[in-house]
Amino acid sequence: MNLRPRWSRASEKGARQRPLGPGFDALFRGSLITNTGDGIRLAALPLLAASLTSSPLLISTVTAAQYLPWATFAPLGGVIVDRRDRRQTILVTQTWRGLVMLALATLVWMDLVAIWQLCVVAFVVTVGEIMVDPSVVALVPTVVDDEDLDRANARIASAEIVTNDFAGGPIGAAAFGLAPWLPFLIDGASYLGSVHPFRRLPTTPSRPPGPAHGSAGPSTRRREAVEGFTWLRSQPVLGPFTAAQVVYYLGVSAGMSLLVVLVTIELRAPGFTFGAVLAAGALGAFAGSLAGRRIAGAIGIRAALSGAVAVQGATLVVAAITDSALLLVVVWFLNGLPAGAQRPIARSMQQRLTPNHLLGRVNVTSRIFTRGVIIFGALAAGALATATSVRWALAVGGVIEVLAAALIWRAIARSDAPARP
Repeated sequence: MNLRPRWSRASEKGARQRPLGPGFDALFRGSLITNTGDGIRLAALPLLAASLTSSPLLISTVTAAQYLPWATFAPLGGVIVDRRDRRQTILVTQTWRGLVMLALATLVWMDLVAIWQLCVVAFVVTVGEIMVDPSVVALVPTVVDDEDLDRANARIASAEIVTNDFAGGPIGAAAFGLAPWLPFLIDGASYLGSVHPFRRLPTTPSRPPGPAHGSAGPSTRRREAVEGFTWLRSQPVLGPFTAAQVVYYLGVSAGMSLLVVLVTIELRAPGFTFGAVLAAGALGAFAGSLAGRRIAGAIGIRAALSGAVAVQGATLVVAAITDSALLLVVVWFLNGLPAGAQRPIARSMQQRLTPNHLLGRVNVTSRIFTRGVIIFGALAAGALATATSVRWALAVGGVIEVLAAALIWRAIARSDAPARP
């Protein structure tokens, strides 16, 4: 099996001059709109939680609820993504996600919101994410040629970072400062607004529910869900790589759930500073996403992915000991660089090694474990922060990420791919 990035200086120059086609344009524009709303919500939701309680554990519960669907609904979601028309799945899901966020905006406006309601909304919106994001991943190889796959994934990854994190973070924090309900109104409008470009996506034929074209009963759905898990477990690269990613996301969950506490409570900075920290991380991730495939081409996929995770762990430890909000902005920028670099590399690797008819289920299965562990990680980080301190919990998360880097190095060594492409 060959994991080498399929690009060269000559082919890259020619690829830049070749359009990726109307199908990719529709996918890209729809993702651009919806990810902007996602970034606004991801900044505003923890700020809203922190305004309702000062308990690190309760604030972490909202993060845990956001990832709970990956441990409950995701197996069924992967089957739906692979079985149904992916275009229609995206359109229906984006519509009801928009309505849910408009309902939350109304509750906040009426001053009727509570922590448990934030948990419910976080859970429901992630159910939609399970339907939409794997559909987007699975559609990319169907709308671009294989030689354009790295470029297409880099464009989508960089757009996700710019809108979801770089633009969304400051906008969400600023909108929350103006009116707590405003960022959720914008998020709902973004979901509904993304329907227009997504409608231009090509349809994908619905696949029969089983090998025998039988009924789509519960046993069939379970069998198809297990098929994705079985294939991933037996794949000599993606299987151990996913296991290493689980450890990585266990460490990441500390930063995800406690960063808002570090900024607003430990450093006593205003909510807009939290948005600035998120924006700095996003800026670094954007730069990293553009350089990711070149880094992989220079030092190899194995070194690029494991090195990126090691740097993230080191910067999280530094963030845990800083007493300056300005320094934290710089550190989070450095944390974002490797986070962005690894995203398109890992995504292209998964797409190339997975048959397309399994890609939705394999993508969801890997996220069941990598996102599902965030539930435990967020709650554990909140409990550790309550028992010791927020800084100790963040430092432990960084050490776990460094351990994950070693596991990723070992996992990719199992392949017969060359160390350098």
